Formats: sequence, C-alpha cells, structure tokens
Amino acid sequence: MDMGKKRKIIIPAAVGLGLLIAGFAYLMQIRGEFKDYLSEKYPEQTFQVGFVKIDPIYGSYFTTVSCLDDDVSFPIRKSFRTESINESYLQTKSHNQYNAYIKEVFNESGIKNHIISVTGGGKDHYQNDGHYDQINLYLTEEADLISVTKTALNLLREKGVQADTVIPTQEKDGHVYELYGSTADYALTEAQLREKIRKIK
Repeated sequence: MDMGKKRKIIIPAAVGLGLLIAGFAYLMQIRGEFKDYLSEKYPEQTFQVGFVKIDPIYGSYFTTVSCLDDDVSFPIRKSFRTESINESYLQTKSHNQYNAYIKEVFNESGIKNHIISVTGGGKDHYQNDGHYDQINLYLTEEADLISVTKTALNLLREKGVQADTVIPTQEKDGHVYELYGSTADYALTEAQLREKIRKIK
C-alpha cells in the first residue's frame, strides 16, 4: 500500500479516535458534576454514580445512582438545553419505605398466600405514621375477593394503617375485577363490599 492510501486511512481513524476520547472525557466531566451535586445536596450520604449515557429523545445526559447508606437506586439527569440537574433520591427512598412497610404487614398475615403483590404510597415523604394515600393488592385467581378484602381491611385497622383508597384487584375466568374502597370500610358487610366490585376487563 503506498503512502497516500495509508495517509487516507490513518487520518480519519485518528480523527475518529480523537472524537471518541473527547466524548468520553466530556461524559466523565458530567459524571463529576453529578457527584458534586449529590455531595452538596446530601452531604451525609455516600453515593456511587454510574457511567453517564446520552438520551437523545429527552435531550439529556443520565445515569443511575446508588446510595451506599440505604441501598436506594435512583436516576439522575442533566438537560442539554437548560443544563439543570434533576434526581429523585428522596422520592425513590420514600416509595421504597412505603412499599417495604406494607409488604411486611401482609407477609406476617394469614392471607399472604392469597396475595401476589402489594404496593402502597403517599403524597408526602415517608413519615412512618401508618397513613397511605393508596394501597394496591393483587390477588391470586383462587382467592375469594370479598373474604380476603374484609380480612385485609381488618388487618390494616389492627396495625394502625389508614389508607384513603384500598384497591384489591383479581384476574379470574378471563376477566379483571377491582374493589374500590378504603380502610374505613372495615365494618361493611360482605354484601356491601360486593356492591363495590367493578369488572374492569
């Protein structure tokens, strides 16, 4: 291969490599900005920041962060346009705490085998006061929707948990049923609870 052809190959390769190195260095700079942001906002916490990626759809740099003190993983982003940094550490931590507590309540109950999953949440950061905006129960197909709901409502009352909305959901015989209630419905009869069932599919 003559020198002219070699030069034509080497120059574009060198330019491409240079751009790759510059891009990597810039992403590492963004990662450093994320670290500084988190250290300043949460000085008592220790975070591990992942490798930064580019999201061309939402126009931002992003990665996942893990708090080493409480094992909370959450996303962090920096906008191309505004250069503002947004993260959801406190929201994610609160969400995890709400879910962990309500799962513990039902894992210790006699109806846990009738429940596929349970989630719950509130508007504010977790306060450990037993108040939820909403609790969702997804029941097994074999469960008796009314019986399990009544037991669940009494259990929540015994544990001092209040929820504005409690929604047990069950998929059965090709349909999906939902009972829309609240912890205040613990005293309703089975017939009254049955009136709250809706077939949503």
